[in-house]
Amino acid sequence: MLFRSERPTAPVRSLYNPRLCVVLQGKKEIIIDRNLIEISPEEYLVVVLDLPVSARVSQASPGSLHYAVTLDLDPQIIAEIAAGDSGESSPIAKTAGAATSAVTRDILEPLERLTRLLDRPEDIKTMAPLIYRELIYRLVRGGLGHMIIQSTIATSGLARIARTTVWIKSNFDKALSIATLAEMAGMSQTSYYRAFKSATAMSPLQFRTRLRLYEARRQLQLGGVKIGAVAYAVGYENQSQFSREYRMLFGNSPKNDLHSH
Repeated sequence: MLFRSERPTAPVRSLYNPRLCVVLQGKKEIIIDRNLIEISPEEYLVVVLDLPVSARVSQASPGSLHYAVTLDLDPQIIAEIAAGDSGESSPIAKTAGAATSAVTRDILEPLERLTRLLDRPEDIKTMAPLIYRELIYRLVRGGLGHMIIQSTIATSGLARIARTTVWIKSNFDKALSIATLAEMAGMSQTSYYRAFKSATAMSPLQFRTRLRLYEARRQLQLGGVKIGAVAYAVGYENQSQFSREYRMLFGNSPKNDLHSH
């Protein structure tokens, strides 16, 4: 996906899937819980598991536009390219699920060639997979290679946490048990909680709450719904608790968001 903006933007809250983000001009801010990550043209961002984030363009003007490109990361291709590299895996390694590193020509050059294929659609089917694999190879060999490789090793703490974030994403409207998630990850509850917070910057309960409220806001912004029905649909049994947590996250009440759309 290509992005262009001529002015700073308001924060947009969404769920990031595993991806590469490169800012070519201007600056972008990503907030994961309370952790701020700023991306400039000198850096690139890699996310290796599903993460609720708040993102905004922080630097742009009509005379100096913001340009950025994001690319989904295919875990199967990463695993194929990273095969044979142990990544010094540890079952409970404290590894973040998102980080930045200094961008290099090794990364920019295949990304540029991949983007230029948009002007040569007849070449996309044959060339895009080849260039994509080259880019993944460069990422694996780059400054964030350890984190990327860890995400593909089934026994690593990061991969174990990723399996549970996928489950939470698909079941955010259901009850959440740390014991069940820890068992799913093959960890003790204490180790799981610690590793989850290291990878996502939030607790499993906070992670689920973000997903519930993001989906609730999406439904409210579509209009034609009742607040109580939306709260129940995303997993809340108490509408007062829903409204309180909604206001804490978005700085606005569900009623105001519903009436503004």
